[in-house]
Amino acid sequence: MDWSFLRVFSSKTWLRLGVVFAGFVLLVTLFVELADEVREQGTVRFDTAFLEYVNTFSSPLLDTFFIITTHLGGVFTVIAITLSLSVLLWRHHLRRKALFLSVGVGGAALLNLLLKAVFERQRPELWERLVLEQSYSFPSGHAMASSALALCLVVIFWPTRWRWVVIGSAAVYVLVVGFSRLYLGVHYPTDIVAGWLVSATWVIITWLVLGFKKK
Repeated sequence: MDWSFLRVFSSKTWLRLGVVFAGFVLLVTLFVELADEVREQGTVRFDTAFLEYVNTFSSPLLDTFFIITTHLGGVFTVIAITLSLSVLLWRHHLRRKALFLSVGVGGAALLNLLLKAVFERQRPELWERLVLEQSYSFPSGHAMASSALALCLVVIFWPTRWRWVVIGSAAVYVLVVGFSRLYLGVHYPTDIVAGWLVSATWVIITWLVLGFKKK
């Protein structure tokens, strides 16, 4: 069999693809294991204890702060930001990057709806909620939407001099939004972690399928 077609990629490219694939497999494995534990209610004790601990830090000031910050990771807010940035990228003739951002975030939002319908996990009822939520809990839509946006932007800005600024800002954004859902008592920690895992997996798939260079 002629394997000469494999030479179209350099050894460095194959190494990168190998690392990405290994990361993809790890993310999928972790999510499957976590989802299995959630289905069997094996995480209830940890989830409950963690939320109760977080609630010990509650205060009127933090209530206000996290009510505001949690909306920054809402699906509608994230999609609005995504559309605005995609239009901006498109107008600067970075069309493949605009498509990557739109599919990365939009696909994560749709995937979240599907997974919530599959698992049908009820939200925590440990104290009176400060925000109203009607959908299922697993995985967290806010965690998925915010991390999908953050990861897509990290990929887009990776070749630029703004790389570390974007990485730092993205990390803070994702962590604050994720923690806000725990503080407000509308998600279990495993909902948040699952959202991050699925989101990262989806962004990797999108990058592999749509892969781009400059345009």
